[in-house]
Amino acid sequence: MLGSLRQSMAWLHNWAGLLFGWLLYAVFMTGALSVVAAEITHWMTPEFLSVRPADRTHTLHIAQDWLEKHAPPTAQSWQVELPWARHPALLVAWHQDGQSETAWLDPASGQTISPRDTEGGEFLIEFHYSLHAGLPGILLVGLASIVMLIALCSGLIVHRRLFVDFFTFRPNASTGRAWLDAHNVLGVLPLPFYLMITITALSTLLLTYLPSGINSRYDGNAAAFVAQAFPVPPPLRASSQRATTQSLATSVTRAENYIGHDRTASVWVHQPGQMNSRVDVLRHYDDRLMAFPDRVSLDGRTGQILQIADQYRASLIVMRVMGGLHYGRYAGAVLRGLYFVLGVAGAAMIATGLLLFTLRRTVRPTRFERAASRINVAMIAGPLYACAGYFLANRLCWPQSPGLHEREVTLFFALWALSAAHAAFRQPNRLWREQWSGLTALVLAIPLIDIATLFTQGRLQDALVTPVFPGMWIGCLSVAAICGWTAQRAAT
Repeated sequence: MLGSLRQSMAWLHNWAGLLFGWLLYAVFMTGALSVVAAEITHWMTPEFLSVRPADRTHTLHIAQDWLEKHAPPTAQSWQVELPWARHPALLVAWHQDGQSETAWLDPASGQTISPRDTEGGEFLIEFHYSLHAGLPGILLVGLASIVMLIALCSGLIVHRRLFVDFFTFRPNASTGRAWLDAHNVLGVLPLPFYLMITITALSTLLLTYLPSGINSRYDGNAAAFVAQAFPVPPPLRASSQRATTQSLATSVTRAENYIGHDRTASVWVHQPGQMNSRVDVLRHYDDRLMAFPDRVSLDGRTGQILQIADQYRASLIVMRVMGGLHYGRYAGAVLRGLYFVLGVAGAAMIATGLLLFTLRRTVRPTRFERAASRINVAMIAGPLYACAGYFLANRLCWPQSPGLHEREVTLFFALWALSAAHAAFRQPNRLWREQWSGLTALVLAIPLIDIATLFTQGRLQDALVTPVFPGMWIGCLSVAAICGWTAQRAAT
């Protein structure tokens, strides 16, 4: 009976892994990149290389001065996003009746910076959870996450010698045996991480996947649920009576008596310059698991504390801790690096599983199996081509003109489609060698073009002392070396 169970689980593991593995590979790969999304955004906006740090009080004075000069007197709110360890620039904005203006400033000098029109790492985050397809993409990724859990559990049942398999890797054995060993090694040790990241992925968007609770309890009014779960002070009425808004630095200093010294992430001012203005000071959450910012609300004119939001229901804490575990923002540099490596290992585990399905069927492959072999090429190499194209577009597709983010996304999908077209029509015995060779050249071009453009713009010296840029170059050279080695192996 146990043998029959293992056979059933093996069948389920193989087919669930194949049909959803094509999608899950891209999700895991972009998930690994999402861990360093802030660093990717920094690399994709080299205009911030000239930014110099400043103390927090000076930065807040710079922000308030810009807003008082540029925001209209009737603005409904001001927004200030302070620099932090992974992004050096100061963001200020005002909002009024659907209109707004945003500016990036040097926190030391107050000089306006005009970065290129890129989504940076945010696009990779969005693709990771929605495939850049909105709600249908979110639901599809949710379904794939459930299948991932099924594949992990069925894999545990299939492998009788789980820990022995981890220490068994024979790269010089037959191709099928070597890929199976690689699949086992990549699947065993990081297994707790895979389970954690999959379960927390489902929890972060649970109310999107299962909205019936909100629909029944709040008659489908999601805003009512948010208002109860995250209470805020009563809305302010617009006033024609003008009043001076207290110094933002003073408000932040007072708020940090409750949220911790130097923990402010952003400041919102509602009805600035009016008698009933309110200042909301929001806390960073990159030093703790709960991925939600505490908030202190103050009277904008007198500085009186109106509300302190730092206590939450147990159910909300559980959900936000699950989110924090998934996002990894709480992690320091070393732990973020581990998240990244384990995310790449997950993508590699899925890729080796996809290859095993077709390698075991090389004697008399069916039409579906021949098609699956070509799809493997498009869905393993394709996302790598897409990401390389996305990065190159940032440097080559008229970076100083508006609409760059659209061109970046277009090239992302265009190169993926080109990889798929090559996989569909090229001779099977040349597919992998040509795909990996092309990818080697493409990835190698990223640091070369980056260095050349930075040199011509006079920014190379600043880039050399900014860790994000050498880190990107070393990462690309490492990927190019792996792709080149794989292309050479595919040719033999």
